[in-house]
Amino acid sequence: MLMDLSGNWSLWYDHVTEPIHEEPPVKPDRIADGPMILPGILQGQGYGEEIKKDTQWVSGLHDPFWYEREEYQFAQEREVSIPFLCQPPRHFIGLAWYEREIEIREESGEEIYLHIELTRWRSYAWVDGEYKGSDCSLCTAHEIKLGRLKKGAHTLTVLIDNRFQYPYRPDGHGVSDALGASWNGMAGDILLLSRGEIEKRDRQRKAYGAAHQRTMEVKDGMVFVDGRPEYFRGTHFGGDYPLTGSPSTELKWWKNLMKLIREWGFNFIRCHSLCPPEAAFLAADEEGIYLQPECGMWNVFNDGIPMEEVLKEETRRILRQFGHHPSFVLFSPTNEPSGSWYGPLKRWVKETRSFDEGLGYGGRRLYTAQSGWFYEVPPRDITGTDYIYFHRSAYGPLLGGNIRNHEGFKGKDYRESLEGAKLPVISHEMGQWCAYPDFSVIDKFTGYLKPGNYEVFRESARAKKLLELNQAFVRCSGKNQVMMYKEEFEANLRTPHIYGYEMLDLHDYMGQGTALVGVLDPFWENKGYVTADEFKQFNQETVILARISSYVIKNREPVTIPVELCHFGKKDLKDSIVTWKLEKEEQGKAVEVLEQGELKAVTASAGKNIPVDTLYLDLSYVTEPAKLKLTLFMEERENSWPLYVYPKKEEKEREHVLFTREWEEAKEALLSGGRVVFSPFLSQLDFDCPPLSIRPVFWNSQMGPGWCRSLGLMMNPGHPIFRRFPTEEHGGWQWEDILGSSRGFLLDEMPEGFEPVIRAIDDWNRNLSLGLLIEGRVGNGRLLLVSASLEGSFQKRPAAYHFKKALLSYAASWEFAPKEEIPVAAIEKHLFPNDRMKELGVRYVAENEAGVTNLSSLSEENPNTSVWIEKENYPISVDICIQEPVAVSGLLMVPDQKDRMHQGCVKDYVIKVEVEGEFKEAARGRFSASFLTQKTVWKDAVTTKAIRFTALSGYGQGERDEWEEREDGWYQVKGRGKAAIQAAGFHLILDGMTEGNDIAYWNENRKSRTKEIEE
Repeated sequence: MLMDLSGNWSLWYDHVTEPIHEEPPVKPDRIADGPMILPGILQGQGYGEEIKKDTQWVSGLHDPFWYEREEYQFAQEREVSIPFLCQPPRHFIGLAWYEREIEIREESGEEIYLHIELTRWRSYAWVDGEYKGSDCSLCTAHEIKLGRLKKGAHTLTVLIDNRFQYPYRPDGHGVSDALGASWNGMAGDILLLSRGEIEKRDRQRKAYGAAHQRTMEVKDGMVFVDGRPEYFRGTHFGGDYPLTGSPSTELKWWKNLMKLIREWGFNFIRCHSLCPPEAAFLAADEEGIYLQPECGMWNVFNDGIPMEEVLKEETRRILRQFGHHPSFVLFSPTNEPSGSWYGPLKRWVKETRSFDEGLGYGGRRLYTAQSGWFYEVPPRDITGTDYIYFHRSAYGPLLGGNIRNHEGFKGKDYRESLEGAKLPVISHEMGQWCAYPDFSVIDKFTGYLKPGNYEVFRESARAKKLLELNQAFVRCSGKNQVMMYKEEFEANLRTPHIYGYEMLDLHDYMGQGTALVGVLDPFWENKGYVTADEFKQFNQETVILARISSYVIKNREPVTIPVELCHFGKKDLKDSIVTWKLEKEEQGKAVEVLEQGELKAVTASAGKNIPVDTLYLDLSYVTEPAKLKLTLFMEERENSWPLYVYPKKEEKEREHVLFTREWEEAKEALLSGGRVVFSPFLSQLDFDCPPLSIRPVFWNSQMGPGWCRSLGLMMNPGHPIFRRFPTEEHGGWQWEDILGSSRGFLLDEMPEGFEPVIRAIDDWNRNLSLGLLIEGRVGNGRLLLVSASLEGSFQKRPAAYHFKKALLSYAASWEFAPKEEIPVAAIEKHLFPNDRMKELGVRYVAENEAGVTNLSSLSEENPNTSVWIEKENYPISVDICIQEPVAVSGLLMVPDQKDRMHQGCVKDYVIKVEVEGEFKEAARGRFSASFLTQKTVWKDAVTTKAIRFTALSGYGQGERDEWEEREDGWYQVKGRGKAAIQAAGFHLILDGMTEGNDIAYWNENRKSRTKEIEE
């Protein structure tokens, strides 16, 4: 017997937060709250609570007082727009009863079962008011025995309880609101099945498995699939379904996704803390994609806690329901476990293998103890797992034993982090490089999830007059993102012991602060700055690799490039010829072939680090700065890299152009009608001019905030400057060294419509309008302002050396004729001596009653470090003590830059100045909840040796829901914001400047405080 129960049901629902009891909850004694169509989600049919600023989201990774923040006041006029996720139409956690009449036409004598393919999290069933049982799973279908049903009409009542059934971490993709997993309803097949039908389905699974054999084996440190070595080229998948909300159960949808995955060069999907539905496995079988499901968990594991039994039950359900699929080749219990997890999860590997064998599925898959963290032993000593799935080992000379990120870029690899490893390694959550959002994606949200976060960012960009640059920002930041992905993929492919990676992510991630890390949008559609064929140069079964130690080359230095292969194709290589070509490019297009040739033929079996040959280049014939492209070919495959070549050229000084680091000298020359190239010392730009970097934001700046939030550069490569310093619209690797000694100049005081020569793209939360190079008229003079240090010799800094020469040549030419007027005040507003407090020998003294952490950070100028001063209640005071009296006219407070919860953010304040032994009030007011500098100036300067800053109140002070990790799991508790001052600096406003320097002090303590997204 099989009966389809899709269609019209009646609904009762209660928002219940009380603890779960063993007795099944009783349906409310009232008329139904309304009709419900199943399969479906009640939040998607108008039920649940309206989204409010204080909606209690299932998430531990956001600031519950986000609505106080200055940067999130946008797009809030019509309805609440949440900035850290794409929001459902309504929110609901609680109990929902679904009821309908069923008609049993014939009595079969068999037991009848209710089958729900997908639901959250526990289900109960009644027939004609008689309780029949319950089921509980996040990973597989629910089945509840209803017994033998008599012929005729019956009332079927199903209760779905999507409250937390166990103490899971709230950020796992089976439960979290990050990607919309907190829905209540039923999806996929909703059926009545006879016992005979269930047994028939079990037999069909076994027959399918027997007809689709799979053998997985680890041998010689490699993974063998059906006897041949394999490399797992994967993308992360977190279970996001923006149109439907619930997982798709349509085979066509999943086949299209699998084809797309393969089109971009991938062969593997890691399902982060979730198990996908049957259609996903079947589509992966048919399209040749490997899957690693997980048990719906991101949890605590310690010996003997109940979570071990929950894990065991979900594991066995997954194997019974999906173990027959040949695509199901890898299996992990959890993402990033906490607690003393190694022992319990080693047991899980052993027990799971044994259970799989008992099902008749032995040898079909491999098991890892976890996905994410390093082990408590070096890689060589890791046992109890078939393969290692992490992003750092905690051993070796690289930071944290990293096996991802920039340490392996430019010809290097991560081998030192994996010394002695005997098991194959797959790199966990590799990539995570951001690009600026394309706001046209907002129009694609026509279903369940609403793009409130994108709307906040769009309206922020509009307010900052950046919206018209959206497509250029997307294009330029995207090309910079792809530069990072190419480097990281190739570093992975070069590293011994690594036999796979999981890119986070091929498509954008809509939650956890909004992580725009994909080259595809949330709907798996191309964002337009890289093609699949271009991407597959470094992401396919056979990749040609060149170990190029630097993309910036002095023309008279010999260039030596070892060439190797990573080959995991279906056939061995036999006498395969590798050829090469070197071309000159202008504005991204090849204009001339300079050289070409042939390397040695290659015969090799599947494997990596297959040596080909060494390519030697003599580029002394390049006598002008040039961008070259080196391309290597083998059969139908190719891969290419940029080379920026610079000759040493001495040129005479241009007497009618002033190059200076001092503003007063620059201003005097400008007001006298001179031509000036002004390069301010990095220490003399104010704190609203953040540092820049070639490496873009990692994951996102909500979850891992910091002072530097670069997303790349944007420029017009046709500008006359770039005839002397070749570039592309998005920049390129020749900018890396320059950006490492630069800061973005804030353009907030520039005239309407002003465009810099080079724009630095800031992240979409902060949306600062930043320039790296600006030109304009100041007084009677002409100004080029470059907010980078270009000091240094040609030998040490060839790109910076040539960029400086290009600026001077342009400034001396007839082409340097800017029309835009720049007010002097627009420059001077953002000049501020960062290290003045050091020069004054300032001491900071917190009041005696306060608890203080890291007070010494106030003596540093680095916004990446902060003091924490805490009391039971406000007010909280800190004294700023100066060795000798100075005339003070105001104070700057640099807010903390790195706490995603923004605690200790000062709201109301009073400032008192010591005069003749008595503190007198100089200023009182309210600061914004912002990352930007908070400034207060008093009417007349006061000569003093001491200033007392008192915080009268702070933001985020109400009751807040927090998630607390304990020995046996995660629990939601009530907390309150702490009365505290958390600040990166208190700086006095005085006349004059200090001696400038170019120390990139912000590189100290740049590391994220969020361990889940450590670079």
